[in-house]
Amino acid sequence: MQKVALITGTGGGIGKAIAELLLKQSYLVFGYSRTNKIKHPNFSFTKIDLSNLDAVKQLQFPKESQKDILLINNAATIGSIVPFDKKETRNIIQEYFINLVAPTILCKKFITTYPEDKKLLINISSGAANSPIHSWSTYCATKSALDMLTRVIAEENHKNLTVFSVHPGVVDTNMQSEIRNSDPKNFPLLSKFTDYYTQNELENTNIVAQKLLHIIKNSNKFNQNILSIRDVSIN
Repeated sequence: MQKVALITGTGGGIGKAIAELLLKQSYLVFGYSRTNKIKHPNFSFTKIDLSNLDAVKQLQFPKESQKDILLINNAATIGSIVPFDKKETRNIIQEYFINLVAPTILCKKFITTYPEDKKLLINISSGAANSPIHSWSTYCATKSALDMLTRVIAEENHKNLTVFSVHPGVVDTNMQSEIRNSDPKNFPLLSKFTDYYTQNELENTNIVAQKLLHIIKNSNKFNQNILSIRDVSIN
């Protein structure tokens, strides 16, 4: 039976890179995002706004029994980069929904849709889960919560399930572009993130995808549920 991957946020960045790499590994890949640039006979695209509660509730994963199935909760937003007291309520709600509520619902759908099948669940988190970063209140908070959700799911020891929360590091994605375009009056660390870009210190999405593939292929060899990509060697 063919290996299957369900991936959110395949419109670009890490999601697109890992989807394309898994397609090369003969996976059947289902992508869930607002946009799509992937064209492949084994890729099925579902257009969805993951900030829309009704859309997330109604989303259905393919029902066929799979011997080996993977979910990567990758979609996320940095949100409005402003001090907490300047956050608009509607932005707080949207950012919590995309980064935490939607992946939480999808984790539950994944576990209950495939109760008997071998399952690997990967939540894409961030080092921001462990560090309070000025003007990233909702991003830090939601990523921290996503890590704890991962740990609780692992603690519950669901049947045939392996679960990780992965911190990819500082990666060359649209999110980094958004950060560089933020207002220095609102984001004191702007120059630091600009330097990552000008000094070519951003990780390439393809390298991150290769390390994710290594985790996928060697999931039984990791004894921690929270993983940092920089600690994963593919040599």
